[in-house]
Amino acid sequence: MMPSQRNATAQDRPVTVMLTAADVAAAAANRNGLTYKGFGVLSGNATSSMLMDYRAEHPDAYRRLVRTLFGGPRPIMNTVKVEMGNDRNNSTGPEACTMREPGEYPAVGREPGFQLAADAAEVQPGVRVSILRWMAPTWVHGNDDVYRWYKNTILACYRAYGFMVGSVNPDVNERTADLDWVAEFARRVRQDETGFEVDPDAPADPSDPAAHDPAALPDSLGGRLATAADAGWSSDEERALFHRIKVITSDEEVTGTFAGQLFADPRYMDAVDVAAYHYSVVDDEEGGFTRLAEQADKEVWNSEAQAVFSNSADRPNNTNGDGLADPVANTGIGGPGGPLEMANTLIKGFVRSRRTHAIYQPAIGACHKHMEYASKELVSARDPWSGWMYFDAGCAVLEHFCACAKLGWAGDDPAVWRAIPAASGCEVGGDNPVNGARHGEPSYLTLAAPDGADFSTVIVNDSALPREYRIAVDPALPAAGRPAEVWQTRAAEPGERYDAAWRRRVGVIEPVDGPDGTTQYALTVRPWSMVTVTTLADVAPYAIPATPEASRPVLDEDPAHGVLHADAFDDPARGARYATDTNGAFEVVPDPECGHALRQQIDWTHAGDAWIEGEPRTTIGDMRWTNYRVSVDVRFEPYPGRAPYVLLGARDMGGDKFTTDLAGYDFKLRADGVWLLRRYGDEKHRGHLEDLRRRAAEAGAPAFRPGAADWFTLSLEVAGPTVTVRLNGAEVTRWTDDRPQTAGRVMLGTSFDHVRFSRLRVERVPGFSPHYAALVDDMHLVSWDDSRTPVLRYDGEWEHRNGQGMFTYLRSISRTSRIGASLTHTFDGTGLDVFGPSDGDVLLDVFVDGRLAGQRRRTQANEGSLRTQLHIGGLEPGRHTVTLRLANQALWQVDAIGALA
Repeated sequence: MMPSQRNATAQDRPVTVMLTAADVAAAAANRNGLTYKGFGVLSGNATSSMLMDYRAEHPDAYRRLVRTLFGGPRPIMNTVKVEMGNDRNNSTGPEACTMREPGEYPAVGREPGFQLAADAAEVQPGVRVSILRWMAPTWVHGNDDVYRWYKNTILACYRAYGFMVGSVNPDVNERTADLDWVAEFARRVRQDETGFEVDPDAPADPSDPAAHDPAALPDSLGGRLATAADAGWSSDEERALFHRIKVITSDEEVTGTFAGQLFADPRYMDAVDVAAYHYSVVDDEEGGFTRLAEQADKEVWNSEAQAVFSNSADRPNNTNGDGLADPVANTGIGGPGGPLEMANTLIKGFVRSRRTHAIYQPAIGACHKHMEYASKELVSARDPWSGWMYFDAGCAVLEHFCACAKLGWAGDDPAVWRAIPAASGCEVGGDNPVNGARHGEPSYLTLAAPDGADFSTVIVNDSALPREYRIAVDPALPAAGRPAEVWQTRAAEPGERYDAAWRRRVGVIEPVDGPDGTTQYALTVRPWSMVTVTTLADVAPYAIPATPEASRPVLDEDPAHGVLHADAFDDPARGARYATDTNGAFEVVPDPECGHALRQQIDWTHAGDAWIEGEPRTTIGDMRWTNYRVSVDVRFEPYPGRAPYVLLGARDMGGDKFTTDLAGYDFKLRADGVWLLRRYGDEKHRGHLEDLRRRAAEAGAPAFRPGAADWFTLSLEVAGPTVTVRLNGAEVTRWTDDRPQTAGRVMLGTSFDHVRFSRLRVERVPGFSPHYAALVDDMHLVSWDDSRTPVLRYDGEWEHRNGQGMFTYLRSISRTSRIGASLTHTFDGTGLDVFGPSDGDVLLDVFVDGRLAGQRRRTQANEGSLRTQLHIGGLEPGRHTVTLRLANQALWQVDAIGALA
């Protein structure tokens, strides 16, 4: 018998879920290991870098985000986890260090996750806050320093925001547990009578000028030293709350390795409250984590979980294949990296290793798009200038659990529901990812009230086969005999808004008496869908905000005056607007000449370890910008030793983990006058101080003075294929690219030195389109408003695949090698650009408004997904239809389309 036949036969038999009074009672006796806690937000790796821009400029949108995730009687999220950083890259980017010197008073305002937690606490007073660290600041040399950094930061948060951190991993993220240190940390927390630590010679109080001495805080201008007035405990409540902090280990990136050690040593078992590891759903070979939950009554977390890879609103346009006989079948919202896979990960994580809490990294994508580990969030919040947001189907997935049960901690509420091991099961293959579900393998999780009054069973069918389930309930349970509502999530139908079928009530099951004396609920779960069967009668309807089509304005602040964006860098609380640092720390500080300036704060002495090495960079603005002139005033601070440099970049669309050379074009100027013009890090032109002096004299412009003497103005213009650099208004160099990158954000960069910036300005270039009206993902075939109105039309044989890598835009790609296959897009504008990996061998026939405009146009070779492969410009402003048709036998891959405004 073929495997497909064998599985097809198996899937014809109903899956029986048995819920007994004895199993519910046993779970109810467990307070920590089986209480289903729910879900959390991880703020780290620079993924919250633009969240405070939303809070400042679009407070209504920000409050809606917080209410959606944390509000209501059964919130989606109940935890905020913050990854402490050291201003160096720890994947997407850095987290700002709260203490760059041991004597600094923790600048907790640098970390947006703490403000998010405070705002979440306003709508959910019991929200939990958890911290751990990646790399440490350079002054941290041992565990005593680690403890001081953690403790002072925790207490500063309490004093600033009113919440006490509830749990801490004292070790390093994604490292094997150091259980001796974990036990020692737990002892210190429980017995600490010192409180906030300060240096013996600390200033008396914050009003003392010595507390603000720049020489004492070279990398923290704008901060202050801790003072004698900060020392100790601010109150008895602060002390008591600190002593109750829970201890976590170990946040390993694989199946945890420490369960056996906890059982072997009572000191370790007593120290650890939460056993946590990332991604993997399986237990160790001895079943150690299941034993920790069930026998030792310890919490077991998936402390860094992955949400949805790519965009669920466009996912139903896929041809992922059903994993059976049809390699190009549509999988709706299912398939690789989708919301159903995310749900199966939760279920299998409990079934195999008793995970009852999942924290998503990131839950909120509030950094620039197409960077390291991109497109795996629940909420996209990447356009703070407009307040635009998108809530993915992953949020609906979590509501199948949290909206249909009372989740949390028994210490807060004894009525918190338990997950019932005997009434849960998962035969889906795979670990990370949990993707072996194509034959209708059973996957279900049952949650029940501790008194048995209600239950909910979450069922996932990530396959093309319908699957029958029968839930058999012990009549001794009070829930038996109650009608059960069915809530379902699947793809929308044509004519419906993209989220029309996300967590919708689709029916009520009236139970029947089974032949075995149980009360039974029978249902058929549709292909590529998930359901929750619940006896609760008060489940709130789906109310997560939808995102309309064409609701994403480009950053274009003052079209009448030709200004796309300007920033005076005058708000110390925010830093640069619409920026994501990828290494280093760019912060607004006081400046004697400008009032305030943007300063790169980290010098070589304070440049600690990094996840991904690189030099200080921040990327700013809208990746849909095309042709523009960016200018900024710059000043080098006094420096010892070798000359520092400044970098000004343009047309940055991300696409690589090494961010030092990520701009399409950049100009790099050293303080001694040596300069480079580069394309993706490759040198194109170079010069030295005498070139700058000669150019300034020819233009009658102020000459560049080497060293740390004066402010000067750099300008980088990208207009079509031509790049022009000016310094103090004098042209330095000009270069034309024969395979140009056509769009992207601006970038500022430095060496690990103190460099200041002022008056950033991004302006239109006359005669050139300044931006795209839209950057359209290859999978966006139809409008989000109705799942029917065409946006991109593909004719011929195409594959539309999800499950691509992080540097494929939104992790989807469309490809064909069939001569005659075509792509058509209708837009208002003057041209379009096509993005996608290209070796330069593809030939395309180009039709504009029905007429042949180019025959066998060769695509240009490029370096990756959001890199230009074809540019079509020069059209009269107005509505146009462009068709591109493959003219030769070659692999044509399309990742996105940019329609020039």
